Amino acid sequence: MDREFWKYVPILAFISVMTMYVEMVVLPSLPKIESEFNVSSSQGSWILSSETLSGMTLAPFVGRIADSVGRKKVLLTILAVYLVSVGLTSLSPNFVILLISRAVQGIGLSINPLAYTIIRERLSDKELPVAQGIIASTFAVGAAISIPIGSFVSQYFSWQFAYVTAIPFLLLALALAWIVLPSSKPSVVKDIDSIGIVLLAIGFLLIGVGFTEAPIWGWTSPGFISLLFAGISFLVIFSSHIRKVRSPLINPEDLRNPNVAVPLISSFITGFGLFLTFQSLVFLFELPKPVGYGLNILETGETMAPISLVLLVGGPLFGSLVNKVGYKRVITFSSTSSAATLAALSFVVGKVSIPLLMGVLVSVLFFISGMNVTRITLLLASSSRERMASMTGTNTSMRLMGNTLGPIISGSLQDTFKFPLFLGFVGNVPLFTFIPSIQAFQFSFITSMFSILSVVILATRIKEGIPVR
Repeated sequence: MDREFWKYVPILAFISVMTMYVEMVVLPSLPKIESEFNVSSSQGSWILSSETLSGMTLAPFVGRIADSVGRKKVLLTILAVYLVSVGLTSLSPNFVILLISRAVQGIGLSINPLAYTIIRERLSDKELPVAQGIIASTFAVGAAISIPIGSFVSQYFSWQFAYVTAIPFLLLALALAWIVLPSSKPSVVKDIDSIGIVLLAIGFLLIGVGFTEAPIWGWTSPGFISLLFAGISFLVIFSSHIRKVRSPLINPEDLRNPNVAVPLISSFITGFGLFLTFQSLVFLFELPKPVGYGLNILETGETMAPISLVLLVGGPLFGSLVNKVGYKRVITFSSTSSAATLAALSFVVGKVSIPLLMGVLVSVLFFISGMNVTRITLLLASSSRERMASMTGTNTSMRLMGNTLGPIISGSLQDTFKFPLFLGFVGNVPLFTFIPSIQAFQFSFITSMFSILSVVILATRIKEGIPVR
């Protein structure tokens, strides 16, 4: 590795770790936040989804601006806005302000695609896969750090203070980026597809609200069906729109290349399955027995932290296999194995001890990490240098579409399938409360499994050695 590798990759990896830290630090506290603000599971799912929905709409916009005015300038601006939003989140006095602050944080989710494009500009083809594997693994590092720290701080202080712990490191990241990272020349100047962004965001917002209210209104109610239909209609209009504009948010021409189309669609699917699974796990661990395992926030963080390290190991390992066996085989194998282990997870949930459950979870996330790093490297290898920021911004947007819907579906299933928990007697009257049932988590993991299976089908279209246009 030459000097530029060691100069730029550690800084970009540190910045990515910090954004993942902020994104995941709230995870162990979700049940506590829902209880504190007196909201349902489906409403509480927007704690995660508000950030990802915002990030989904901003990622292509940021990518296109980065292509136009330079990646370093855009990265520094994002870090500054992100720093302010984290401070606002730590001060949230109510649920609405929390959601607004988390939505502003969504701009930070554009940092990873900018990191990919900066290293693609500066590193050789030999160094690039290693650097990409490191950046892709920052999700695992950030989660491995944030989950135990966030759970400890939330248990003994508050979930708001967990955000405060990130502020000094974000200030350091901003300073390092300003001093060390190289400036880049504008490469592609294109219009921003503002209409496309609005159509896409409204479509997913309506669908998300529909699923949020479905447990209350009913899954066959006119209200739910109307919102679902309206959301899908906006997505259909969006699909028609991008075929007519000069600089579409998602270029239909790109989808004709299977080596671009498959990673983009897979990003949505894996983002959906991963966030659905993560949110389900937190509630499963913290719900009382006989449904859950009755852990507190700190115990949940300690239990989940080792899982994240699996992503750190799996990413570089599967990335190194690409050069030996090819993208198609790695994606097919990792997605098939992910689906199989998710099926096993849906079968054993509620029936086995935590160590056995953790064994299955480790397998699930190990193979998902293989899917993630391989699709990213395939996408970048199939994209021209001039369009890297735009392409990786689109990829991030696709992933965040899945991230947005995953927690919402998980929360809706938890509000739909309930278990009566006996609390005791008031006089001679038995007192019950209703908590999510085992069926809610089984359906969550099965839903995730079927979504991952579709990646297996998509992977059959991958062609090795397609030249970059």
